[in-house]
Amino acid sequence: MLESLRNKRGFTLIELIIVVVILGVLILIVVAATRGDKDKANDANKKATASRLQSALEDCYGDNSNSYPAALAGNTCVEGKFDNDTLPDMTGITYTQTGGGTGYTIVSDLVKEADQTLESKQ
Repeated sequence: MLESLRNKRGFTLIELIIVVVILGVLILIVVAATRGDKDKANDANKKATASRLQSALEDCYGDNSNSYPAALAGNTCVEGKFDNDTLPDMTGITYTQTGGGTGYTIVSDLVKEADQTLESKQ
């Protein structure tokens, strides 16, 4: 009886532990490699939104008596340049009117890159 148990083929406990450790290491590598992709995508989205916002502000400059708006929310000209006439998600993007309406700055708070600052073109 004891002889028949020793002749059975199978994996030893050590072999199973090694396989589990190897799988754990591979999972850690994949998670670490893809973690930064989400931050890069968010940064790209913020930069694109800031660029679209800059274009909308420049288009509306002349319609607003050659002045940039003090605030974006509620400004129908600026909002009208976006889908559904609403501003996109502005999380991490700051708009500031400068010079009493003669200029503005748009700052995008980026994670993977240095912050992006766009200024008025007029």
